[in-house]
Amino acid sequence: MTFHQMELFVLVCEYKSINRAAEVSYISQQGISHTIKELEKELGCTLFIRSKKGVTPTKSGIYFLGECIAMLDKRSFLKEHLSNIDNIPVETIHLGMAFGVISALPFNMIKDFEKKHDYIKIDYNDRADYYLERQMLRGDYDFCVTTGIVDSDEVIGECIYTQGIYLCIPPTHLLYTKKDITMDDLRDQSFATFSTQFHIRHDFEWVCKKSGFSPQIEIASNDFNSLREVAINNNFLFVVPAHTRSFTNQDVRYVPFPDNSFEWKIFLTMKKSKVLSDGMTNFYNHIKNYSKLALKPQLYNDTNNKSV
Repeated sequence: MTFHQMELFVLVCEYKSINRAAEVSYISQQGISHTIKELEKELGCTLFIRSKKGVTPTKSGIYFLGECIAMLDKRSFLKEHLSNIDNIPVETIHLGMAFGVISALPFNMIKDFEKKHDYIKIDYNDRADYYLERQMLRGDYDFCVTTGIVDSDEVIGECIYTQGIYLCIPPTHLLYTKKDITMDDLRDQSFATFSTQFHIRHDFEWVCKKSGFSPQIEIASNDFNSLREVAINNNFLFVVPAHTRSFTNQDVRYVPFPDNSFEWKIFLTMKKSKVLSDGMTNFYNHIKNYSKLALKPQLYNDTNNKSV
């Protein structure tokens, strides 16, 4: 498997068409098709459902898309830093971030620290929750920003941010016009959710089981945008943290999740055994202080029961 193959796969997913991907990449249609077949053979699964209208990623394809995007981002990061190796600061702090965190936290939180400490570079990337936590326990990161409590005596952490969870309802769903939605209304519904690599998935299952039922999960993925599209097109419900609500889609209705004990929380974590340099200590305190000043819990407001 090569980066070029992954780039072509992402392109086909983006345009939902092998023909269109071939046009923009200046590669023959046969060449694109051959690449997809090679990937499917190597991975041992079908990546696309083919039809006259184009191609649609399978469950395996949606999962593979998320991993391709992460690996291609990492390649870009490595190329940029290796080409400027003479300019690398004296100290590099390795920060792992759970998927979704980077869009919830203020963008300038890391940039402001680097401006004040020009001898320190923050090397950060994002991963699925449980994969990230395994890497932290292995010692790959100095700090991690997680979306759940790490289940290990080796790790310490504190909550720096909390958001409410919303139920997303497609316009053709029977609950779309229901005024007051309860947990009992969700009992026999079909859901699209994040994969088991995410805390929000396990928290969702837990809060449903607390109400006496197991949720009926039809599809799961690491890729949020593809997941939302599949859910809307197939009339599935799904749950999202407050900051991911899309107000550009006026048809989709976002409703506060019926059980408000279900929340999305961000934790600043590190291994107990971690020996901190002065730069690391400054960065840790910067994140805590910045979160207190710049972040306000996003729970629910007056407009949340309206379609948006």
